[in-house]
Amino acid sequence: MAYSKSDEIVEITSPKKDSCPIVEAIKEIGGEWRLIVIRYLNDGPMGFNDLLKSIEGLNSKTLSSTLKYLEAHGIVTREVESTRPFRVRYDLTEKGKSLKYSLEDLKRWGQQWIMKKVDMPQDGQLP
Repeated sequence: MAYSKSDEIVEITSPKKDSCPIVEAIKEIGGEWRLIVIRYLNDGPMGFNDLLKSIEGLNSKTLSSTLKYLEAHGIVTREVESTRPFRVRYDLTEKGKSLKYSLEDLKRWGQQWIMKKVDMPQDGQLP
């Protein structure tokens, strides 16, 4: 298809599809388990096994790779406690904690459109 000069100018100056902030955010946190892990860490620091027990359907290999990804992207911190046996705790960074309001919006959307028939707490807290 032939383009006129005006079309070329529009195409050159138009942002690329993947430069949209929503698309970029989804690329960073939108993996299958990433938001779920972030949701549980939103309640406070948790150990690896605590997360594994809390998140139904998640296996240890997937949790490990998800936590490594989130840590590498500055969303989660990993702290090794010097207890015997040693314990590893994961927590959200400021970047991760800033997702709180987005998670609350997702919760409201899920209540309205997905879980209409399920009684959910209405106190504004994440389940």
